[in-house]
Amino acid sequence: MFMNLGIFYDVLHLFGVAIGAGGAVVSDFMFFSSVKDGKISKTEMRFLLIGSRTVWLGLFILVLSGIGLVTLNPERILASEKFWAKMTIVAVIFINGLLFHRYHIPLLSRHVGENFSRSEEFANRKPFLLASGAISIVSWASAIILGALRKAPAGYFEIVGIYFLLIALGILFTAFFRRRIIP
Repeated sequence: MFMNLGIFYDVLHLFGVAIGAGGAVVSDFMFFSSVKDGKISKTEMRFLLIGSRTVWLGLFILVLSGIGLVTLNPERILASEKFWAKMTIVAVIFINGLLFHRYHIPLLSRHVGENFSRSEEFANRKPFLLASGAISIVSWASAIILGALRKAPAGYFEIVGIYFLLIALGILFTAFFRRRIIP
């Protein structure tokens, strides 16, 4: 007996979210734990790269299964404001991931084994690195919450407005506590 295609895509979608969000949360905690001493070791960097690849794998599975779900009922799904809010969040996750790989991974790699406080480059980019972490955590949490809700609690603009407000608060939090987060 074959599984219903909708159930297959749902299960795959859940795996994508679990892998992506799990990888993001673990990577963020590993990063903050790794830099507590003011530097990052080769081993810590290697684990961060593994965590990052895990996030990309989860996002890939999430997008593929999401496309599959849309093909099953495009009229209903494409008319859903909740769907478009989730797509906005996934786009932010994707862009944040691209920027993280383009700018932050090379920055961290260049400073493996070095004390961050001695690097002017790191000091100048630290706010962006922290903002990226805040964006990641808020985005994955928002995607999970929206996905868990059967019905959208509000329209697209309200959901996205709250989402961007939460991102702003997360960035302000990291800015306020940046010296405690990364010495």
